[in-house]
Amino acid sequence: MSFTGISKLTERRVGVFGAGAEGRSVWEAIRRWGGRPPLVFLDEPPAPGAVPEDLPRMIGGDMATALDGVDLLVRSPGIRLTHPLLSEAARRGVEVTTNVNLFLAEVRAAGLPVIGITGSKGKSTTSTLTYRTLREAGRPAVLAGNIGTPVLDVLEEVLESGAVSVLELSSYQCSDLVLGPSVAILLGLFPEHMNWHGSVEAYYEAKLRLSQTQASDDLTIYSAADPELVARLPLGPAHHEPFQDSRGLHYVDGWFRDGDRSLFPDTGVLLRGRHNRINAVAALAAARRFGAAPEHLERVLSSFAGLPHRLELLGTRAGIRWINDSISTAPQAIVAALEAFAGEVDTLIAGGNDRGFDFGVLARALPSTTVRTVICLPTRRRGRRAAG
Repeated sequence: MSFTGISKLTERRVGVFGAGAEGRSVWEAIRRWGGRPPLVFLDEPPAPGAVPEDLPRMIGGDMATALDGVDLLVRSPGIRLTHPLLSEAARRGVEVTTNVNLFLAEVRAAGLPVIGITGSKGKSTTSTLTYRTLREAGRPAVLAGNIGTPVLDVLEEVLESGAVSVLELSSYQCSDLVLGPSVAILLGLFPEHMNWHGSVEAYYEAKLRLSQTQASDDLTIYSAADPELVARLPLGPAHHEPFQDSRGLHYVDGWFRDGDRSLFPDTGVLLRGRHNRINAVAALAAARRFGAAPEHLERVLSSFAGLPHRLELLGTRAGIRWINDSISTAPQAIVAALEAFAGEVDTLIAGGNDRGFDFGVLARALPSTTVRTVICLPTRRRGRRAAG
């Protein structure tokens, strides 16, 4: 297979900064395409088996001197843009990129559609609904990105099949986008990940690069119900289309509607919560550009009960029903979860790492719920995949 943008991975001296799933995806892609083994940069020694033995590596204080041996550095999403190694790379004229930038350059150069989805919450559910609706409509589609499959792992499949790429993208992945997707979905913004980005506004700016890096003939689909997005209009150079707007696709009073026209009721929807119905509206707004119709989304919603850790029913024990919504890492997300189970929740268990949130929104919401007991957990000592 012939590549254009990806040829830089095989024709240049490559460094890979990070040894997580994204880093692994890069060095496996280089191996598949016949490039020389990359140099792996790591802040700390890797866990046993995390990096193949045949890959050279530089760790900690030795990393800066090793930049002389590369002319392209691929950053993993969890590496802050302010990391000293990236600053040193810029000073030395070493190009820094990401696997998302490499993927987008390649797929868009081939003229293939890419739907990129971001927002403070709802990214995974909306991405999955978009992907499933496209497949239900008979359109080849691939789901990748922050949802768990690194984009370079599916690049050959996309180029060979001409599939629509549906990418969930975190703020970490959006923060240094060069070329955005042909269709961007912005679900909404509220404060998250300030400890990584440094401020709320920096976090918002990272998210908004998804639309700001689009071309003028691309499409930006945004939530008309989100005041942070509306206040920032226009969100980029592309054509704009709102969802959750009474003049277009929206959900209200138990019905999915397109302006004044009723599409279908929510009686068969398995997902809990109004917020998930609005996520479904966003999915349809994108999928209909590629041949999907409301009946395709309706069928998907009648069979899709949700993803793990998102309002996930764990079962009943000792007469108590347990719901796992551990993906709710912000107060606004907890409020949405309580609204989804209005009148059914007696006890809320919450806690974990302190990210500097203002919990006022949760404190104001609790008195109007049936929650009578709140159990607070201490800070966790082990991290997990950042959702961005």
